[in-house]
Amino acid sequence: MNRLLLSIAAAALSMTASAQYILVNDELPIPASEVEKITYEQDDQFDASLLPGSIASDAKISLFSQALKLTGLADTLRTYIYDNYQRDIDKYYYKSHVWNEIAWYNENRFKAFTVFAETDSALAANGISNLDQLKAYAKQVYDESYPEDASVSDYTDRRNSLNRFVAYHILPHGSSYWYLTAYDGKQSNFWLNTKMADMSAWYATLMPYGSLKCSYPMIGTDSGIYLNRRGVGNQPDKYGKQIRGAKVLADGELGFDHQCFNGYYFHIDSLLVYDKKTREDVLSTELWRVDFKALCPDIMNNADELRGNYMMDDNQSLPNDSPNPVNGRNYIYKWDCMENIKGDTAKNHQGLIHRRAHYNFWSWQGDEVNVFGDYDITIKLPPLPPTEWEIRMGICDLETRGAARIYLNGIPVIDSLDMRHSYYGVDVPFVNHPLQTEILDYMADHFFSVEFDSIEYSYLVTDLKTNEKIWMSQDPYGKRKTSSWSESYTYNGILTREQIRGFGGRNPDIDDYSDWTQRAVEYREQALIEVVSKHPKCMRGPRECTLGQGGINSFADQASIVRFPLGRIYTDGKLNNYLRIENLPLPYKGNNVEAMFDYFEFVPKFVYDNQEIPEE
Repeated sequence: MNRLLLSIAAAALSMTASAQYILVNDELPIPASEVEKITYEQDDQFDASLLPGSIASDAKISLFSQALKLTGLADTLRTYIYDNYQRDIDKYYYKSHVWNEIAWYNENRFKAFTVFAETDSALAANGISNLDQLKAYAKQVYDESYPEDASVSDYTDRRNSLNRFVAYHILPHGSSYWYLTAYDGKQSNFWLNTKMADMSAWYATLMPYGSLKCSYPMIGTDSGIYLNRRGVGNQPDKYGKQIRGAKVLADGELGFDHQCFNGYYFHIDSLLVYDKKTREDVLSTELWRVDFKALCPDIMNNADELRGNYMMDDNQSLPNDSPNPVNGRNYIYKWDCMENIKGDTAKNHQGLIHRRAHYNFWSWQGDEVNVFGDYDITIKLPPLPPTEWEIRMGICDLETRGAARIYLNGIPVIDSLDMRHSYYGVDVPFVNHPLQTEILDYMADHFFSVEFDSIEYSYLVTDLKTNEKIWMSQDPYGKRKTSSWSESYTYNGILTREQIRGFGGRNPDIDDYSDWTQRAVEYREQALIEVVSKHPKCMRGPRECTLGQGGINSFADQASIVRFPLGRIYTDGKLNNYLRIENLPLPYKGNNVEAMFDYFEFVPKFVYDNQEIPEE
């Protein structure tokens, strides 16, 4: 990459059998003891393989290249590696639910970027043929959005209008064309019902507080990657919004990808700006469904292996630990070696594991994140335009998973979110309800007391609301409630039936049979509502998302796939927002649990509070 030049000490030292040697440019080795200093000379050939050099040599985007140099962002795009990264081991063995797996640490931590550049012809079509005209256009757009920075004339300042224009074209990770969204050019019906929504992804850019949307609409011969597009296919979305956006162009025989040593660049056919129209008609009036990996450039840089051959499963008992696993890799990241995601390094865990995609996993896009043991994670959320937003987290419940406390911008918003429960809304029939045990306990504590009388050899049931009593031959809960009951119950009494029958017995006051069946039904339904209300709000999975197995099964029909609204935040579009997730030990499991994070939803007020058009 860089040519190493050595200044050899004038007085050569005597060589010994234990001397250390340095090989210089594949020439004769030089004793390390004779090296006085190391200097570097720039290798022009290598510089040409980095993004700025490659862009500068592309005659179709010469004007964008000039702006890249003037703003100093060309220097940013010359970086390609993080200093001081070191891995202690190469792989980590773990078990997630029933899968024995391996995750690999990156050998090196590389920096990479993705650049979208208007062609000169696209700029000319908008009246921009030289750098001065581009400066004027950028100033017109960004001075309106950031009037407080209108006087910033230093083009290398991130607040400068031209700098903002160029920076908004750059993603802080490297991605080829077929990894910009979950659509890979092969399986269009996997992961999403494309009649309900376009396959889309949202990313932060190098422009401070500016996010960008990538979409792949299914629109026949015009299908392809579009930036900041709105609609569904060729039609407006249900809110009546339709915006074409800028399209990524193929470059003759080169195709879409212009691959460089430290990333990719693409040609686009129209102007890409973070203006008022983009903010209000595209970004701040549409639900964002963001896969976990899209939050972190380090994870996105591994996207090709994380997708892997998602149609093939690994052996769940004996994972492939060869250097090049045929189906792709899972990756593990140290807590202090990720952009936008940090973890408490004092906690007892190895790091964050991103599991590669599997077509049969119950996950959005088939991949997911796992953390084992004790953890405390803080995630920098993508930049959100000005409005109020509801933050949601999507997971798949399993009995091996635990609970967490949730914070938004440092404020606790959920004291305990249990990741073991299937969907538990009030619309779930009692007989199938995941919180059935808790509902029966609530009934026993708030509506009925049950005492066993050894003389009568019967159960005295008291209605705690009316103080009426009846004698019953069978305990209505299947077991007599005592302080020695364990957490797990076996209910075989009549309250576990969908329709309560025969909840009655002899009334000691009138010495006659009393039927409390309807009363018990009403109390049970009230208990269900009150128990559910005490838990974090739970939503079914999104209807347009589908399981990978043929793309025909909606998330909304799978009780194990749920969404949790975490809270709401307001942003002026010029602030960072953070989500913190802290492990909570379970009484009988301690920290011997796993957490699973799949995707997040960022839902603007326009969507969740729309009185005319329901969200779902």
